[in-house]
Amino acid sequence: MTIAYQDIVLLNAEMRARGLRYRVSWQDASTACVEPPGECCLTDELKRQAYACIEQWFAARGARVVWSADGLYFSLEPRD
Repeated sequence: MTIAYQDIVLLNAEMRARGLRYRVSWQDASTACVEPPGECCLTDELKRQAYACIEQWFAARGARVVWSADGLYFSLEPRD
């Protein structure tokens, strides 16, 4: 499933509005990268909230997020 650059822009705006300090960068049409904040603000709770926000964002658009083994990259699949 294709990841539109515009979705990444809007997702980052949503994450900023929620006060999450993570950022998502578009790698190509099939992959995006999650960029965590610096160590001073990196907490397990913030990570959980940021990843949930990403999953919810794409779920609302009919996609399921598939994470890489290291949890820093993701691709999309159609939701069942």
